Amino acid sequence: MTEHEQAEEIRRNLGDKWWRLNNLYKIENEQGELVTFRLRPAQRLLFELMHWLNIILKARQIGFSTAIDIYLLDEALFNNNLKCGIIAQDQNASGEIFRTKIEIPFDNLPEWLKARFKIKSRTSGKTGGSILFEHGSSIQVATSFRSGTVHRLHVSEHGKICAQYPQKAKEVRTGTLNAIHPGCVAFIESTAEGVGGDFHAMSMKSMEHARVDAELTQLDWKFHFFAWWHDPKYRAPVPKHGLVMSKTHREYFAAVEEAMDCSIDDEQRQWYLLKEAEQGEEMKQEFPSTPIEAFLTSGRRVFDANHVMTAEGQCSKPLIVYDVEPVTGKRTKAPKPERLDEQGQRSLMNMLLVWELPDPDEEYALGVDIAEGLEHGDRASLDIVKRSDGEQVAHWYGLLDVELLAHLVAHLGKWYNKAYAGPERNNHGHAFILAFKELYPTQRIYCEQYIDRDDEDETVKLGWLTTKHSKPILTEGMKTLLRHGQSGINWIGTVSELHTFVYDKKGAMGAQEGCFDDQVMSYLIAQEMRARMPARVVKDKEAQHPRVKHWMAR
Repeated sequence: MTEHEQAEEIRRNLGDKWWRLNNLYKIENEQGELVTFRLRPAQRLLFELMHWLNIILKARQIGFSTAIDIYLLDEALFNNNLKCGIIAQDQNASGEIFRTKIEIPFDNLPEWLKARFKIKSRTSGKTGGSILFEHGSSIQVATSFRSGTVHRLHVSEHGKICAQYPQKAKEVRTGTLNAIHPGCVAFIESTAEGVGGDFHAMSMKSMEHARVDAELTQLDWKFHFFAWWHDPKYRAPVPKHGLVMSKTHREYFAAVEEAMDCSIDDEQRQWYLLKEAEQGEEMKQEFPSTPIEAFLTSGRRVFDANHVMTAEGQCSKPLIVYDVEPVTGKRTKAPKPERLDEQGQRSLMNMLLVWELPDPDEEYALGVDIAEGLEHGDRASLDIVKRSDGEQVAHWYGLLDVELLAHLVAHLGKWYNKAYAGPERNNHGHAFILAFKELYPTQRIYCEQYIDRDDEDETVKLGWLTTKHSKPILTEGMKTLLRHGQSGINWIGTVSELHTFVYDKKGAMGAQEGCFDDQVMSYLIAQEMRARMPARVVKDKEAQHPRVKHWMAR
């Protein structure tokens, strides 16, 4: 094309945002060459699926940062009075982002087109920069925004900010995110940098909302996950003698395909094997295959990673979400839970998730983990499972006074045919059991019996006591279920906590620092109650009222 023909094509298509994002802007490629930016398939998919607020968990080098920054620049250029902001992980990154993703695309627009966007002020430097246009829009790259409303926002590598700069992460949460109002568009994207921190918490909560198909408002964060296998460039030629991999890798790829409902071909597997040999333990964080795997676990895991991944693939959305009034037990369908957490996200805490309503011909077991009320904000959790196959049919977790929790558990246990209940009696569990036994049939509460040392009388202790000796009983039973693909877990939050349930340096089991294990413990106890619950005595109606055929005996 001649220069005149190119100008005419630009004028014809200038009103088409998709065309602009694929033809108008220049960037530096990996070799430092100036090339036209074009959306890759994963980048285009993000913009096709985007919500108002978007949280993106990704593999390394898919190019979302560049795509989002070009999107923000385009918004600032072709709209009036929009404030667009990009938050970088540190000052050096701010300067580099402004130079490569704002200045270069803007400065390399055709001169006749660039002249249309008159600049009111412009600053740039090693710590970021900004451009304010005369039509009222602006774009700025910095490490935080605390004042005014940001209409278009990109928080780049938020996982790194949370891991390396916790104070800055707090500023983002308390300052920048509070400046987002309905109608604003925001992107928080990052590779995972371990569990704990705001990015991990926000990712898990938005993923949980995705799993219940909750209708999103303009103030809800939509979860997006892009694995390494989403990007077509992550492939390698298979050797002539064929793909060679270990049994562990075969099991791993099978688990990924189960968890993500995808198909990974031999060229993708070959690339993964070569890259893993280079990356080692960092592979799963930098190039994750599933969302939960992305958050690298420190410490030795209690449960096998592949087995947990298979369980992840077996999770399903609840049939109903209820808001339950603890004292009366009244259940109200809650398609839009309105409880906001400290990140400003709607939370499923204190909501009852139901996968199957009570079956009058089924028996159920119930496990309860009671919150201790410590500073790190642990929660209470309960699970109800079927005796027949161990499937999780109902789940609740949240923050509730012990006495109110006792009422709630009693109502739910009675609803599920007087489920055989195993409340954990550690710490606050004693207060819970004192209230619970007044509300629930004692014969349907698990009791531990032993011979008293002094008078050899039989002493009864209601509830399950979790100790360093009893906890392995729970975990070994769960390992068996996971190994056979029969975990019964439906809730993704339970699987997420299985992922971060680890051995510490002394060999004790519990949640990795910054994580929780309440949903794991209630589920493990529920499965143990299933194994220990007494057999139901089925009354033989025929024996009680025999049908005697002879007329003289009637």
